[in-house]
Amino acid sequence: AFKGGFNGSESINRRAGKADEVVMYLFKIKKLLQKLMTLVIELDQNDKSAVLEKQMNSSKRRSRKKRVDNKNATTQKKSRMRNNEGESLSEKVVGEGRLSNETNVDESTTKHHDEDEDSSSKGGEEQIEHVLRRKRYHNFTTDVMAHEYLAFRRVDRFYHRATTHISSAVNDNLERKFMELSVTADMFLTGQVERMVGLFLAIARGLIDEDICECVFDEDYSSLVPTPPAPRFALFADSSQYMTWEGKMKMILSPRQSKTHARGWSDPDVIQRVNEWKASLENNIAQVWLRDGVVDEDTDRLVSEKRWTTEVLEPWAQNARVQLEEWRKWKEAKKNASASDSLIASTLLPPLDSINKATPELYQWTLQCLRDADASGLWPTTTPKRKLVMVSKDDDTCLSSALMKAKQNKEKRECAYSFAEGQGGASGSFSIGAMPGGGCAQPKGNELFPELLEAAFRLEIALRPDREPSSTIAVNRNAQFRPHTDNGAGAGQSRSLIVGLGDYVGGELVVEGTKHDIRYKPVEFNGWEERHWTLPFLGERYSLVWFTPKGCEGVRGIDLCKGND
Repeated sequence: AFKGGFNGSESINRRAGKADEVVMYLFKIKKLLQKLMTLVIELDQNDKSAVLEKQMNSSKRRSRKKRVDNKNATTQKKSRMRNNEGESLSEKVVGEGRLSNETNVDESTTKHHDEDEDSSSKGGEEQIEHVLRRKRYHNFTTDVMAHEYLAFRRVDRFYHRATTHISSAVNDNLERKFMELSVTADMFLTGQVERMVGLFLAIARGLIDEDICECVFDEDYSSLVPTPPAPRFALFADSSQYMTWEGKMKMILSPRQSKTHARGWSDPDVIQRVNEWKASLENNIAQVWLRDGVVDEDTDRLVSEKRWTTEVLEPWAQNARVQLEEWRKWKEAKKNASASDSLIASTLLPPLDSINKATPELYQWTLQCLRDADASGLWPTTTPKRKLVMVSKDDDTCLSSALMKAKQNKEKRECAYSFAEGQGGASGSFSIGAMPGGGCAQPKGNELFPELLEAAFRLEIALRPDREPSSTIAVNRNAQFRPHTDNGAGAGQSRSLIVGLGDYVGGELVVEGTKHDIRYKPVEFNGWEERHWTLPFLGERYSLVWFTPKGCEGVRGIDLCKGND
């Protein structure tokens, strides 16, 4: 578009205007791609997770510096010992001079270290601190959940690397421009890159608003908002960096031009062969896009592109717009709740008096046992592992700060969460029935609440008489769970059964994006394979989950009840 001579001032102005449009287009692409990256930002001292991340990074740097200093000190000590062997009088003088110089170096190093420590107040002005904030990329994969530390990733670069023209190998008249995007990160989750590209294309095409980026990375939003995957065949691993090992082995371990080390893959012939292979790979990818030709001559649209758009991108966008609107409402409710110091759910949900508080006869015995257990003061503490998938009611504790605290915790195997008292009692979860391991040892809850044990297992039989009786029940009180899959595996039964009890509003169970009202309405789902979570609620909410874990085959929880025939 920019080749060829200019034809007078009018042509110059027209081409200049076109150039401005292209520059603005590329600028918009750059800003959009940056929304999906991790950036260095100014440190907010009120952001606890950012402060913790800064402390962790500083601690790592100090540890690395200490190791290097110790290594250098050992090397200098060995050098002095070699030089002092068989020393003469003149050598002693030289040795004293060397020792004096080394002492000066140590003093200089200490001085510089002190200057670094005081750099924040240099010139009487406080220096602004910055931090590289990682993001949760759990919405860009199906294998990692938000509560897992692996979801916090660093994406250093996501940029438009090149635009190439490639012609079809079977149709000489078919040529297309292909945009090459490059992503650099500390590591990639399964499916992360194709979903980053898919989300970028959805926004660029106007199928979803840009604030979807804020939504998918919002740490406080507990619902899943999956992103659309671009076709995987267009993705390939470009390079890997092994800086630490290159330093240890004194050689270049990835094909690139470098004069750092003489050995390795820095040979020009190797680099040329790798570049030629990449070019052939890009051509092969382009041929897959071009293989089926165009839809029609008028639109000149590729069949493969239209197929992906209509089968993947547009259906995703339809659901994502609904999820985005829900997130906007939640964000507004969070803002109002913060301003009024009230619960977010109270601004999102209808009042409690809007529900029918009459308890169905089938559930009355079990609900009364649950309330008695709550009032007894003997409700068991939630295990640290289960706490991590529960939403804390403590507004002072966010997910990333909890994860960082847990990672820093080397002495106690405890969850970093603290749970504040909720409506109807504190959040809590424990199990009754049989548990795998140790010949299916009975949980403590069996002895504490024998009547609840019998009532809950009899309720399962009444709800699903054709279902094989379960061995175990998870008992939850006012617990809002983050998206997760259950640990272990099902023993033949494979599907869990859940029901909600109590006077509450909201609190639906979401299974892979599908909402289920479980208040006195039992639902079966595969908890080991399907991601599921709880929506916000108000009031007194209990839930029972019947399941049979692997290792409890043939065990019926109802048989553990005293006096059971």
